Amino acid sequence: MLAPLIKFLQALSNNTAPGQIAHGFALGMILGLLPKDNLLWYLLFVFFFFFRIQRGVFSLSVIIWALISPLLDPYFDYIGCYILTYGNLQPLFRTLVNIPFVAFTGFNNSVVMGSFVCGVCAYIPIYVLTRLFVFVWRKYLAKYVRKLGFLTIVKQLPGISKVLELVEEYV
Repeated sequence: MLAPLIKFLQALSNNTAPGQIAHGFALGMILGLLPKDNLLWYLLFVFFFFFRIQRGVFSLSVIIWALISPLLDPYFDYIGCYILTYGNLQPLFRTLVNIPFVAFTGFNNSVVMGSFVCGVCAYIPIYVLTRLFVFVWRKYLAKYVRKLGFLTIVKQLPGISKVLELVEEYV
């Protein structure tokens, strides 16, 4: 769990392009929101690694959004059920179910459909917000975080000092 966090802090402060960080976070959101027990998740996981993204941010984003996802599942179920039962899309879904291996993607599960659609719809806003955060972090916040005396107090806690030394060298 600490490795993605350290890579995230490293990415915020080094020469990684803000777009790569933002794409990594937004693509991680899509995967984090999807249930992990279907072929669609694994296909997207492999597919996203062909993109030029910051993989530490991607990994941390998947973890964060996977923790949030169960709280949103009732809403995803409602949205997915609406999409799957929408009259004009019925012939499309009927055709997709009859194609070999497409049913393994789990698209006909209302939670999978709802979380995928919500993730795709939220991609651009999350991308823009993450890119804005990276800009603000690099321009204004990073220098203040380095000066905080908070880190010296936390360093004195047992076991934390080693972890914070790793984090501090990347901030």
